[in-house]
Amino acid sequence: MASGGAFFRRLLVVIKQTAFEEYSQLKLRGQAPKALRWKRLESRYLSHKECVENLLTILKANNVAFSCVNRVELDRQHLADVDLVVAVGGDGTVLSAAHFLDHGTIPLLGINSDPMSDEDKIVKKKKSDERRSHGALCAVTAANMNTVVPKILFGGGKLATRARIQCIVKSTFSETRLVPALNDLLIANPSPAAVSRFRMGWLREVDLDPKGDCVMEGVLD
Repeated sequence: MASGGAFFRRLLVVIKQTAFEEYSQLKLRGQAPKALRWKRLESRYLSHKECVENLLTILKANNVAFSCVNRVELDRQHLADVDLVVAVGGDGTVLSAAHFLDHGTIPLLGINSDPMSDEDKIVKKKKSDERRSHGALCAVTAANMNTVVPKILFGGGKLATRARIQCIVKSTFSETRLVPALNDLLIANPSPAAVSRFRMGWLREVDLDPKGDCVMEGVLD
């Protein structure tokens, strides 16, 4: 496939920061919890790392230009001249990347870097590994990435519009338009001790606009 022109020419790869990496940094500072199962965390990290390395190999083999950014460092400036965002991790990584795609002009591809095996889905263990993602928002997994990703790069995939929630929070003197959300919203006072009173309702009929964003407006007393 490398001989033809790619449908997507400039990619941004958003990479999940695993719990193993986060806790390793805390461990160096002597702040990591003592009860952590380091072997399990390391196993999840190695699976994720292998998926990322395989993805980058695929992109290089198909002569696709790309840049990488850690999920926690993602900013809108990284989206300049990008025609496809690839989120590698799980549902949380997809949701984080989606927050920056508020205009709906850049498609998003989710890759589950450490999916549950068929055996894990059938056999219910007493202690399930919560570090693995179900990947409900991911179209590709580490298991089928080698065949699916090249097809997508050269236009073999199908772009689908996913409805998102657009929420406008109004107070007496201000109005805040929240970033479009895929599945939920959190509205809270920055101070945990503060008491907030909310009144929620529809200010106008809810419908899907041409971009597929679900428009919802709420009122804040």
